[in-house]
Amino acid sequence: MPIDQVSPWRRALPAAALAAASILVLGACGDDSAGGEQGADVEDVQEGEGEGDNAIDVGDKVTVSAEVEDVLSNESFRLEGAEDWIDGDPLLVISAERSDVEEGDVVRVTGIVRDFDYTTYSEDYELGDEGAYDDFENRHFIVADKIRQNASPETG
Repeated sequence: MPIDQVSPWRRALPAAALAAASILVLGACGDDSAGGEQGADVEDVQEGEGEGDNAIDVGDKVTVSAEVEDVLSNESFRLEGAEDWIDGDPLLVISAERSDVEEGDVVRVTGIVRDFDYTTYSEDYELGDEGAYDDFENRHFIVADKIRQNASPETG
C-alpha cells in the first residue's frame, strides 16, 4: 500500500483515544458544589486541592457554586461549601462590582484565586470592618469577575 493511503482506522485511532481520555478526565472531576457544575468546590479553593495538573493555585481561574453564608460588605461575602456547611470554613469572595447577594442565596462565582491580606485588598475594594476578615488572613479567596445569583442547586 502506498504511503499516502493510510487506512481509515489509523486516522480515526488518535481521535478515539482523545475522546476516551477526555471522558476519563471529566469523570474524575468532583461535584461537591451547590450549583451542580463539575470541578472545584469551596474546599478545593481554600486548601489548594486537586491532583497533579488539577491542583488549585494562586492565580488560577475557578468557578464554584455555594450558598452565601454572610454578606460582609457591598463588595464581599462568604460562601459555605455544599457538604461542609456545618463545620467547614467559609470561602471569602470579593468583587469590584457591587454584589447584590443576600444570606442564603445560591450563587455561582467565577474568578481568580488569591491569598488574602486585608491591607492589600482594602485599598481597592470596599471591605468594611477589618475584624470581619481576620479568619481569612493569608488564606485563599476568590476575586470574582462574574457572580451569577440563583444558581440551580444540586439535585439528587
